[in-house]
Amino acid sequence: MKIAAIILRTLLGLAFAVFGLNMLHDFMHMPMPAGDAGTYMGLLYMHKYLVAIGLVQLLGGLLTLSGRFTPLGLIFLGPVLVNILLFHTLFGQPGIINGIVLSVIELIYAYRPNFAGIFSAPTVP
Repeated sequence: MKIAAIILRTLLGLAFAVFGLNMLHDFMHMPMPAGDAGTYMGLLYMHKYLVAIGLVQLLGGLLTLSGRFTPLGLIFLGPVLVNILLFHTLFGQPGIINGIVLSVIELIYAYRPNFAGIFSAPTVP
């Protein structure tokens, strides 16, 4: 189980580090989506919002890759994954499978104890 968690953590970290870098410096050129999705992405690009998202992805990916700060990296990557899933779902763009796969990888059971406090209800005295 430990080796599987390390492999999945590395894949998740690499994916977000590489695609975060790509948002900062376009070395893997991707065509703009058609229709409303393209208009939306064009506005995000024009207002430098995608640069901020790229920095969050890069930071989250590097923290996840480090192994020492993986839970913090997962906290950075969670909202990005929600955004990816919502974009592909609401705009009907292909590629939602990538978001689903990365979301499943983020839910690595090995890091569940690090987030136990978030999901437990406080006891009232």
